[in-house]
Amino acid sequence: MNRLIAIVALAGLSATAASAADMVSPVAGSPYDWSGFYAGAHIGVANGDIKATDVTQPDGGFFTDAVPAGTEGFHFRDTNIAGGVHVGAQYQWNQFVLGGEASWTATGIRKTVVSPYFPDSDTETGRIQHYATVVGRIGYAFDRVLIYAKGGYAGGEVGFKARDNDALVTYEQHDWHNGYAIGAGIDYALTDKLSLGVDYTHIDLGSKTSTGPNVFDNGSLGNNPETYKVKARAEVVMARLSYKFGN
Repeated sequence: MNRLIAIVALAGLSATAASAADMVSPVAGSPYDWSGFYAGAHIGVANGDIKATDVTQPDGGFFTDAVPAGTEGFHFRDTNIAGGVHVGAQYQWNQFVLGGEASWTATGIRKTVVSPYFPDSDTETGRIQHYATVVGRIGYAFDRVLIYAKGGYAGGEVGFKARDNDALVTYEQHDWHNGYAIGAGIDYALTDKLSLGVDYTHIDLGSKTSTGPNVFDNGSLGNNPETYKVKARAEVVMARLSYKFGN
């Protein structure tokens, strides 16, 4: 459902970009060439999905002995603003455009939930702080309009925190996750240097398992270390502005 919403949003933003393009007079001369190096910025909306699952045998802490290991966990969903920068290079051959792009994006994805196991005392928070992508792109150009698909590496910093407000103890992990990115988009060359675009990306950051201590507010460590497997992914729709260097 989230992916469908993102695709619909991409279509709507694409129509908006096309309408804006209609108001810009094309530059006279030969058909536009997308070849070259470029850099720019992007901003938009990201829908994040994070799951943190206990993978150790219950022995106190933020889980309950009544729940078997590997089944207790927390689920976080949040939609928030995201934005960052990108840089890339591409080459046009006839109407086909091949290239690569790297990007860095910060997100506001952060969700706190009340524990279903200890609702009177415990809260849990999931967060995607930022992510980076390195992708290959293949596109087809209609003069100043470029439609493309992309795919490649994605990595990001994912956080999970559990807090017991009665015992005044906190468990927290911040790990770099490795995964993949796939997506598609459309760019329009406003001038020979500037292009405006809309981009949809599915980010899958995979999972990572970490063990850490429970830390009391006085700095002492609890007797029961926690081990959680955390998975994260996001659906992202971005508006992009890029500057092409050279001729």
